[in-house]
Amino acid sequence: MYSRYALLIIALLLGLAPLAAARAAGLEIRFCPEQTVRTYPLDSLRGVQSLLLQNAAIVNVGDTPVTLRALEIELLRDGAVVDRRSLDAATLSAAAQSGKGLQDQGMVEMLAFQFCDGRLLQQRKLAASATLAAGEALLVMQQVFAWKGTRDALRVRALSNAPEAAASLRIDPATSRTVFRWPLAGGPWTIAGASFHGTHRWGVPEEFALDIVKAGADGRTYRDGGRQNTQFHAYGADVVAAADGVVSSVITGAKELAPLLREPGESMQAYFGRVGAQQATNMAEGDVGMAGESVVLDHGGSEYSVYAHLKPGSVRVKPGDKVTAGQVIGQLGSSGNSTEPHLHFQVCDRPNILLCAALIPAFDRIEIANSDGPRPLQNGDVVIAGD
Repeated sequence: MYSRYALLIIALLLGLAPLAAARAAGLEIRFCPEQTVRTYPLDSLRGVQSLLLQNAAIVNVGDTPVTLRALEIELLRDGAVVDRRSLDAATLSAAAQSGKGLQDQGMVEMLAFQFCDGRLLQQRKLAASATLAAGEALLVMQQVFAWKGTRDALRVRALSNAPEAAASLRIDPATSRTVFRWPLAGGPWTIAGASFHGTHRWGVPEEFALDIVKAGADGRTYRDGGRQNTQFHAYGADVVAAADGVVSSVITGAKELAPLLREPGESMQAYFGRVGAQQATNMAEGDVGMAGESVVLDHGGSEYSVYAHLKPGSVRVKPGDKVTAGQVIGQLGSSGNSTEPHLHFQVCDRPNILLCAALIPAFDRIEIANSDGPRPLQNGDVVIAGD
């Protein structure tokens, strides 16, 4: 089991750019992420792309109630609508109740990182229905799209008893400008990546992150029952800089807990209850409780690589150090919000591990075992790294 930042709905935070917004007769539409939504291939061979609209908020900034009758989410190519999804009043009411439930439980505040550090809603009260009182907002989350071909913009239109409001995001399929080598020595390695059936894709800043483990001949990531971190095949492996850069930040002093595996005969509900309780404790500790011992490297051009859950005491670099690709910066561990030893690797646009927007890392000198050709990484892939 890998780290599950997104188990409760999320795990990390987003950047600091001004939120995209459009005003019309009391309504404002806001997004998080704010300016760009990124695509990820579902099937590279067949040209199938995927997109996840993480958050859209419809805010009544006027003085009178507004009743939404529909929300139109459109994908465009060269200004023309190619795909359209309509969320009717009943669907919007269900979304409103879900969002209000999260807010009433304190989860919106606790998990403010999923909502651009709270800036998406700006402490506004969430409506309980599709009718928004003055100052209230309605939150629509996690809308998934897939297509063949190209799309270059996403537009949301709010239809109500007031004039229509609309706002757009640019769709960007690009990977990072920095080309990375594999961040671990040895291998082969098994990954959890940006596929929809994994947890990372559903969290705003870690949407394209990797959790990397090593499996043995029996397919398990551990030996002798996996009761101790040292019994995991990946534990203690050298973690290397994936590209030349400068050390932006280092987190040390994190705790490393015992592995949190599912017990024989334990129901999934009971297991995830245990995991969720531990994650709530980790989350309350902030960066050190979430990322554990970690290193962030600055590669220039607003691109940063993150190496998290390192073995306590293993970090070999300090802020300001220049590093070269392949240089050892620490060892793989299980500190912070981790259920078993693994490396959490992500690329994002800002230096703070929790306050950044995810970028898609471009890799070279790697081979995906049994793949039908070069392609982006998917959950369950076995990666063989070149020298």
